[in-house]
Amino acid sequence: MSESTLQRHFRQIFNMTVFEYLRNCRLQRAILAMQKEGIGIAQAAGLAGYNSPANFATALRHVYGVTPGQVKDLF
Repeated sequence: MSESTLQRHFRQIFNMTVFEYLRNCRLQRAILAMQKEGIGIAQAAGLAGYNSPANFATALRHVYGVTPGQVKDLF
């Protein structure tokens, strides 16, 4: 199967691109680490694959509508 065919089928089934799916997985892992393990925002950003905590915060706001501070305060 070609890459473009895989991407097209993935989008049809999951209603998101492969990139969006992977980003969501990384963000969820970082959120869980912040909530359960109490890691800081900078560490969570690194865990999610972001070099900058600001970019991590932007991604969280875009995908989940919350800031890293709000994530830490939820639990």
